[in-house]
Amino acid sequence: MAPPCKIIGFCCEHALNEEKELTGKDWLQSQSTVKVSVSPCSSKADMLALMKAFESGVDGVFVLGCATDDCSLVDGCRRAGKLVNYTKRLLDEISLGGERLEMFHLGTPGCECMEQAVGTMIRRIEALEVKGE
Repeated sequence: MAPPCKIIGFCCEHALNEEKELTGKDWLQSQSTVKVSVSPCSSKADMLALMKAFESGVDGVFVLGCATDDCSLVDGCRRAGKLVNYTKRLLDEISLGGERLEMFHLGTPGCECMEQAVGTMIRRIEALEVKGE
């Protein structure tokens, strides 16, 4: 069995309901390898922060933002999406793999969506580890 993967999530505070999402929930406690960094907007996750996360040894990174038509900063989640796509291309160029980075947009700030983002990343990284990438 592969060792647990390490994942960092950069999350928009407006896309999360911190009371429901981040405090004492079973999914976070059972996935001790998932760390969440909350910022005022998903667009605050810059390329340097994303790349430094990989440099620190994590296996995967995700950015979680508002729904594209419901961003509290008008266009922040679209900018974040463009940044993530650009950074994915850079990760491919350095043979680290762009699939280790993903942008998720929440339609509503529900815990189920956060769990889906985390679950998707865990399954993706575990599949890459099995392949040996």
